[in-house]
Amino acid sequence: MKTRIVLAALGAWFLPACQVALGDFTIDTSQLAVSCESGSTRCAGHELQSCVSGNQWRVLATCASADLCNLTNLSCTPCTPGSYQCSAAQPQLCDAGSHWTAATPAPCASASLCDVPEDGSAAKCLPPGCPVAGQLQCLDGHLQRCPLDQKSWQDVEICGSSALCDVERANQQVAAGKPATCVLPTCSAGQFNCDTGSPQPCKADRTGWDPATTSCAGMTCNPATGDCSACQVGSAACSGRNLERCDGSAWRSTACSSVLSCNSAPVPSCDPPSCTPGEFRCNETSALERCRSDGTKWEPIEQCINRVLCNPKATRCETPRCPIAGAKRCQSNTQQACRADLTGWDDLSTCSASGSCDPELGCLDTACKAGTYRCNDVSLEACTNGSWARLATCQTADLCDAAHHVCTPASCAPGERQCQGNVLRRCNAALDGWDELETCNGATVCSPDTKRCEQR
Repeated sequence: MKTRIVLAALGAWFLPACQVALGDFTIDTSQLAVSCESGSTRCAGHELQSCVSGNQWRVLATCASADLCNLTNLSCTPCTPGSYQCSAAQPQLCDAGSHWTAATPAPCASASLCDVPEDGSAAKCLPPGCPVAGQLQCLDGHLQRCPLDQKSWQDVEICGSSALCDVERANQQVAAGKPATCVLPTCSAGQFNCDTGSPQPCKADRTGWDPATTSCAGMTCNPATGDCSACQVGSAACSGRNLERCDGSAWRSTACSSVLSCNSAPVPSCDPPSCTPGEFRCNETSALERCRSDGTKWEPIEQCINRVLCNPKATRCETPRCPIAGAKRCQSNTQQACRADLTGWDDLSTCSASGSCDPELGCLDTACKAGTYRCNDVSLEACTNGSWARLATCQTADLCDAAHHVCTPASCAPGERQCQGNVLRRCNAALDGWDELETCNGATVCSPDTKRCEQR
């Protein structure tokens, strides 16, 4: 708790500095939001550090020299000549004198794009999936941002239509220190406007009203039914941002803050502002939430596995480094266990060269049996010449099928959302099914366009 309080203060008076040491943390104060990739590791002089929460470099160990900073096993040990490691985004090679040297002329675009193949081949930089961290774009109505890792574009928000995605406006919001959001719609599908005296339906792109298809000359325009029928006492309807209520003789209008904040049922009302539009937070159940673009409601984005992996600064749930607390795997000839917070693996035992490592049983006295298969975390492996060789890397550990010697195809994509009736769902962490995010109720319906609960 004390660390968080000090960090908040740093933003006000430590901006001239690049980094500040605080206990076992080094905080990058030049970019307090997100400045490093959570889970990435680096050697900073003699210190072995890991990025925590997107802007804190935690000191894992202080070595006697920079050459003893070994990221391959997160320890202060001499490196093996010819081995490689990634220090943040910089690929490094251990030379003949056990000194770490740069393996490429320049760092990779990000730490996530620095790749050390497990087969012992040279470290390399993977091509970025988007050009510049922080850049925004619109794609089919999706407002997207290039994240710090630059692996692929990520959705910031799904807009009500392509016309409501405005990159120039979103860039202006970011320049002003605000979160990027979609343009608020003028109206919702199925709504009508009676300003002209005749019912005008909401445009398909939700930017305004289409011409009236029915003339109510001499009659009352009914925004609830979209025709010229009489006003029914007690009935209510949302007409864009206006809450319309029939008092028995006419429609009385109340202007809400936006079309999203207007509720016509079960109790007609306007939602009051409650948060900063586009802001992210982690709630008490470790769910990542985003403040709706009109600032009236927190909407669920993703259910994180635990609080440590919920990162509102990076606007995402961090990917677990291992599947289940206590899960076992073999890394080369070392048995490892998944940490309780799923942030990485800890070594349990190192097996002898004549034996073999079994993920569950640990060290065995004999080599593996030729022709057998196993799942080792996300790796599908086969025993060849007395040792385990990787056949394929599955998308998740749950998609590894040793019995059939295959990686099962994912049934949904990471981050994918869908509506099943009035239930909003998101692809689960195993990529083999769906988690429920929210059940739309009252006057809301699950929109297949925006993948959120929208006013009817």
